[in-house]
Amino acid sequence: MEKHKLIVDSVVVRFGEKTVLSGGYITSETGMVTGLLGRNGAGKSCMFRALMGGLKVENVMVSMDEAPVDRQIIGRSIKYLPQGKLLPDGITLKRAFELYGVNYWGFINRFPRYSRYHDAALWELSGGEARLAELCLVLLSESPFYILDEPFSQIDPVNIEAVQKLIRERSQDHGIIVTDHNYDAISSVADNLFVIADGYTSPVHCREDLVRYGYLK
Repeated sequence: MEKHKLIVDSVVVRFGEKTVLSGGYITSETGMVTGLLGRNGAGKSCMFRALMGGLKVENVMVSMDEAPVDRQIIGRSIKYLPQGKLLPDGITLKRAFELYGVNYWGFINRFPRYSRYHDAALWELSGGEARLAELCLVLLSESPFYILDEPFSQIDPVNIEAVQKLIRERSQDHGIIVTDHNYDAISSVADNLFVIADGYTSPVHCREDLVRYGYLK
């Protein structure tokens, strides 16, 4: 497997007088799952949006294999599951999977219940069903790196383990960054952890670090 390394550094996000991030930083390597933790409003989603070009920020530096990433074509190197909706309500699952170059029937092999939704529009699915389809759409597409913002949100508890299994499986040949409020779900799949607190990102070496940065009590 060819190894790749992604570095996101010096992320500065301000909204008027409010500074959300002063030194956002995270790295990812193919073959690993990196977890990003932080309390509500810490800036996790802001950092991802800044990275992907969806948020105008004061500063952000992105490199892959020590070369700057062209922000205009960053979607070729990183597939992104946002915290909100990924797809418009009117698109059918069949069309969505075609656009992402993902085999729908391979998805069905993992989640057979979706066989009846092949021609269904997204609005016809429940929130949890749509979220799971979007998550798999991203993870099963081809890209060196994936960023997953709240991938366990709305997911039926019976599918949490299947999602964790898929993340571990895809991380064998890809780099995955994941953030979620479900600490147990993240900690069980992550090979390393970072935490955002007071505008800065820091590596997590032990549980005490999370207590010190105010994430855990």
